[in-house]
Amino acid sequence: MKRKFFKKNRPNDFLDPDEILMDSVSALSPAGGLESKMERPIEKFSYTLFLILICLGVLYLGVRAGLLQVENGGIFFARSQENRFLTRPVFPPRGIIYDRQGKALVENYPSFGIALEKEEFIKDGGELEGLVAVLGGALGKPAEYFYDLGIPKHQEDIDRLPKRVTLAQGLAPGTIVSAAARLYAIPGMQIFEDYRRVYRHAHAFAHLLGYVGKVSEEDLLKNPKLLAQDTVGKDGIELAYDRILRGKVGKKIVEVDAVGKETRFKLVEEPEAGQDIALSVDGELQQMAYEMVRNFTNGKKGASVVALDPRDGSVLALVSFPGFDSNSFGYSLSLAEFQAVINDPLKPMFNRAIGGEFPSGSAIKPIIGAAALEEKIIDPDKQVFTEGFIEIPNPYRPGEKTIFLDWKNHGWVDFYEAIAQSVNVYFYMVGGGYREQKGLGIEKIKQYASAFGLGSILGIDLPGERPGLIPDPLWKAIAEKNDPTWRVGDTYNVSIGQGGVKVTPLQMAAATAAIANGGRLYRPMVLSGDPYLLRGEIVSQDTLGQVVKGMRQTVTSGTARLLSSLPVASAAKTGTAEAGSGPPHAWVTAFAPWDNPQIVIVVMVERAGEGSTVAVPITYEILKWYFSNRIRN
Repeated sequence: MKRKFFKKNRPNDFLDPDEILMDSVSALSPAGGLESKMERPIEKFSYTLFLILICLGVLYLGVRAGLLQVENGGIFFARSQENRFLTRPVFPPRGIIYDRQGKALVENYPSFGIALEKEEFIKDGGELEGLVAVLGGALGKPAEYFYDLGIPKHQEDIDRLPKRVTLAQGLAPGTIVSAAARLYAIPGMQIFEDYRRVYRHAHAFAHLLGYVGKVSEEDLLKNPKLLAQDTVGKDGIELAYDRILRGKVGKKIVEVDAVGKETRFKLVEEPEAGQDIALSVDGELQQMAYEMVRNFTNGKKGASVVALDPRDGSVLALVSFPGFDSNSFGYSLSLAEFQAVINDPLKPMFNRAIGGEFPSGSAIKPIIGAAALEEKIIDPDKQVFTEGFIEIPNPYRPGEKTIFLDWKNHGWVDFYEAIAQSVNVYFYMVGGGYREQKGLGIEKIKQYASAFGLGSILGIDLPGERPGLIPDPLWKAIAEKNDPTWRVGDTYNVSIGQGGVKVTPLQMAAATAAIANGGRLYRPMVLSGDPYLLRGEIVSQDTLGQVVKGMRQTVTSGTARLLSSLPVASAAKTGTAEAGSGPPHAWVTAFAPWDNPQIVIVVMVERAGEGSTVAVPITYEILKWYFSNRIRN
């Protein structure tokens, strides 16, 4: 039998059958050794071919190493040098905000943000179109979102790219994990650790707590020490106490590879968490008040609720309806989404409770009444006849008269009945005078209104407070150049909270608290702490006693009788304020218990009609809840 194995046929290649048989038998023999095995030498061609393959492999490795080290050595050396060390900020969690019951109103959750560095993006040949496409896919945002942040639409405008663009904050870890590979492929992309602020009952607390967001150019101008990646308070308590809530940023040194990915880091300065703060606000009362307003208005009216502790001026609740979702503000909210909130006709971003300046209507009458009694203009027991209107001669047109109407013919009334039934004619008389009845005059009205805190900033620890206005002759001369003369009719209008009078719900609450607590005007404060007295002994205790008696009668037999079914005895004053065309604003200001006040509440519903029919039911439900759930000594 002839065998071939990578060689030419030769005569000695043949094996005899007896040799094969002998080797097979020997292999099976127990005594068989090395001699019992069948052997064949490796042919020269085989090992020559093997050696050639080894040499070729070594030669390839040598050539490849030469290319890497010699021809492309400079390129790879340069890349290795780009593995650089950078200092990165480490952001601390913001301080927690607690209510008076010790319940957290906001919490922090670990999150991530992403930012784009212009210099690195341009240096590494970044393309804007690809950038927007990758970011849109990774973050689930439309292209317009990134254009609104300042990213140019066209490559030729790349120089207009901001130095640093914070593209998103508050991203969940899962979002970053799934998108990290695509994000790191973008030149100049940086992923940083952060904390997302999450508010309980965001809409109800939106104006009180505010919200946080990215640092703006305006923020940097006010505080140059801020970092572009910082999260700062934008409104409410978050803004008012931003410095202590924000904490101190730490530092770490990171090694960044050639593609911009952070490979390792060393913490060199520990961040310091923001300081926790406690508010005087009752979180459950705040939420309940917001829900009551929404339920009674079907969510279709602007409204405010302010509740104070009259004993120290601390804020128990401060509601502006409607609110907004503070959890979405500052975190990847597109310009279109933001504009939708801004353009809402109910103006959810407007803090009505402290910034809304509205005519007070009859809610101001207890203050006018206090001034009249203090100045001895009228005795509280004196009865005057009211026939539903008064008329005064026109000094410029003989024979003509100007008529000032009441809401009905009340007949004979005294001071207490005038407050309880909100008698306009009575307050026309004591405010501006009529026939034999002497009036306060606008100077005295303004003096006492100012003493009770109307027409000026009270100094609450929230941004956006407005001063309101108590008109006077100087104001009219400037504001109404076509009719600059102050007349008695102007005084009449101011006496019932009209004619240019503007107050905030906060001011009405503070003024009512001063009536309830014996004449002390406190600065309303949201942060728990010592009270701050603005003014004491505004009027005598006797005067205040008569005013409180009239407000108590408002509940027992006047325009706020629904409050008489509360579990505690209360005092109140309603108001219906005309404001141009359309339905009037509805007011109620109240306190309870009337003889030992623990809470003052003001409810104002815009364009809702009479205070007795709209604002009183809301006030009733809030006070009923409060005295059923918060029994305070």
